[in-house]
Amino acid sequence: MCVSHMISAALALAAGLSLPVVGRARAFRTPSRPISISNSGAAQRVLVTDGLATAALDALAAGGADVTSRSLTEDELCAGALAAYDAVIIRSATTLRADALSAGAAGRLRVVGRAGVGVDNIDVAGAHASGVTVVNTPSASTASVVEMTLALLFAAARNLPAADRGLRSGEWLKPPARGSRLGSELAGKNLGLLGFGRIARGVAAAAAALGMRVFAYSPHAASETASPLGVTLLPSAEELFCTCSHVSLHCALTPQTRLLVGGEMLERMPAVGPDGAACGSHLINVARGGIADEAAVAAALHAGTLTSYASDVFDQEPLPADHPLLGCPGFIGTPHIGGATREAQDRVGLQIAAAVLAVLDGRVPEDGVVGVA
Repeated sequence: MCVSHMISAALALAAGLSLPVVGRARAFRTPSRPISISNSGAAQRVLVTDGLATAALDALAAGGADVTSRSLTEDELCAGALAAYDAVIIRSATTLRADALSAGAAGRLRVVGRAGVGVDNIDVAGAHASGVTVVNTPSASTASVVEMTLALLFAAARNLPAADRGLRSGEWLKPPARGSRLGSELAGKNLGLLGFGRIARGVAAAAAALGMRVFAYSPHAASETASPLGVTLLPSAEELFCTCSHVSLHCALTPQTRLLVGGEMLERMPAVGPDGAACGSHLINVARGGIADEAAVAAALHAGTLTSYASDVFDQEPLPADHPLLGCPGFIGTPHIGGATREAQDRVGLQIAAAVLAVLDGRVPEDGVVGVA
């Protein structure tokens, strides 16, 4: 079976499983009863703060919503700007704290839609306390982020960014040239997945097709989910890092996972694969900034304890120009573009539009209810 078919099979399997996904910061039960939303019969006002695909904006309008697209400052949010809207749809650029949500709920606000998976920029408990329902799109960008993970794995294993930069600056960095690094194959290496939601399961299928041995740790994972994908579940994050030369992060950012991956964890990683190849140790992060301790990662890269860190997410975004990672050998960074594909953006927009319209109509969305008021 080819890699694309393996990925498709894993995504299909994931779609039918009720398991935690990356970014779902809290476990809320999807309600079996309709969601109660007051509606006077007037058009529902929906604010879009961080942009949506044109098709999604059209879908909202076709559903009877009066749509406004504009960004809001933190001061405007706290002052109650959301009170004029029945729903707000955000991405990662907008943070909704409890005070902004309560101020909005004092007016018309009843629904927050997160166009994406992660809800760590929303105070879900605060929304619940204010009577605001939170919905997201947990499956819309899965395929895109799976492919992004694979791209970073390949880039790290073969040191592709450094080779590209060298070529542009007139250096022919083909080993054994000075400054070059001999790459290694992914086949025959151990890949560890920290987290085992939809994205991790898609990565597992693709990695297995490449000949990698795949391991995972998640307190929520079950053997009946892992076994069909050929994944071995390990009892702790520590054992995962001891076992795998390549580790990819796919867990949610929570108080328990913040700075989970630090210097001690990185020192556990083997630099030799089970096939005997000196492949180095590689950390991939497409989950959330803050799970990896970036200062510890930078120190490990400088010390050679860690060969590469390929990350699409950072604790502070955009990444500051003086961030210590930018001066590290083996660092590969991208500006949070894991879900930034045409296909994913269309799915994200259409799915969040459908979910918000459903809640405003008093119905339960098919997927993505994070917190129910």
